[in-house]
Amino acid sequence: MSAKTKRMGTIKQLLQMHGQGFKYKVIARSLKMSKNTVKSYLRKVSESGVDIKDLLELDDPVLEMWFHAGTAAYPDKRFEDFKERLDYLVEELGRRHITKRLLWEEYRSDNPNGYMYSQFCFHLSQHLLARNPSMVLPTNRERSSLSTLQEIRSPTQTVIQVRSSGALCL
Repeated sequence: MSAKTKRMGTIKQLLQMHGQGFKYKVIARSLKMSKNTVKSYLRKVSESGVDIKDLLELDDPVLEMWFHAGTAAYPDKRFEDFKERLDYLVEELGRRHITKRLLWEEYRSDNPNGYMYSQFCFHLSQHLLARNPSMVLPTNRERSSLSTLQEIRSPTQTVIQVRSSGALCL
């Protein structure tokens, strides 16, 4: 695998595309990674014997532990405490004049051994990214390998139809 780990959203897209029957080369081009990286992730899945559908249902931190064993942040008790607070933190961030710094100061007063500011912001940002997933649509050349009509559901459940001509229809 490459030295830089991939985002879990990208890995989930890789698994979805493989499940839909796309070739390694098409997956690699559309996700902007090497063919060998695609092979490496899919080899790990096939060797484990775990069904792709089961992996796609996992939360991002759990999936990251599955693919990138050795990530020290998640088995930590601090992360468990932080995870319990995430809904509150996201709700508070939506209020006026509430900043990450204020939330972190409150977090540290409640949990003196908790994360420092940079780790607090990192984990909060990762959670916010996971809440709003995005998908890379294939290029025109790769669309030709798609069936004549494919449905892609966005986070708001709007149905986007990709026709073989490359036109997007809402």
